[in-house]
Amino acid sequence: MTNDQTIQQEVENYISSFLAQQFGESPHSVNVAMRAPFIAIHLLGLSIPSEKLLLKRNKAKRVTETRDIMINGIKSKLMEALTNITGFDVLEIYADWNLEKQSGMLIAVLDAEVDQVSLESPTDVNVEALQEKIIVMSKKTQKEPDFIAVYWLNDDTILVERRGTMVDIEKELIKNGVTEELRLAKRPLEHRVMEFMQLEPIFNRDINGLFVDWNFEEDKAYMVFILNPQVE
Repeated sequence: MTNDQTIQQEVENYISSFLAQQFGESPHSVNVAMRAPFIAIHLLGLSIPSEKLLLKRNKAKRVTETRDIMINGIKSKLMEALTNITGFDVLEIYADWNLEKQSGMLIAVLDAEVDQVSLESPTDVNVEALQEKIIVMSKKTQKEPDFIAVYWLNDDTILVERRGTMVDIEKELIKNGVTEELRLAKRPLEHRVMEFMQLEPIFNRDINGLFVDWNFEEDKAYMVFILNPQVE
């Protein structure tokens, strides 16, 4: 799959309409980055009226939990629609939110071969240094990944895949069905740790957004960095 502009526009239009139907509000804008086997859907200006009172009362955790429940409830519809649009089966959907910035990220994993171009980083970016930073972060929050890969979906969107990061206590929690509680605890922890990793010098640009989500049953995680546009 290449960055087909028609498919990208169809995905953006569909997501905007779909979220309006499900949440009662559509994002101000939807930016899609596609490169097999991933679609990263960046939602900007997503403010849901029913959540505003909870946020004013500092109930952000409850808002995030509610969104997770809603996304889980509509995943099958979303996967079916994206399959029809892209022509590839959608295997998984991941989601994360930045309530303060009113933004979010949906990640679709397609049943498609990896586009080797996605593994080619810009010449001014030290990928080994980036991977080392991610490994350090993983050690602080879990353990060193068994596998790590960095994919450049476009100039401003970087996806990091990690596998085999979970520690024994987390695995036991998953066996006992404590998945959402674990997700709600790990999100802010990984966000905080990443803030201290000082990745901007590696990217040579400021980071505008960071999103992360997990498949706990398969012990894998996806992290997406949104970079500020490069200044000419």
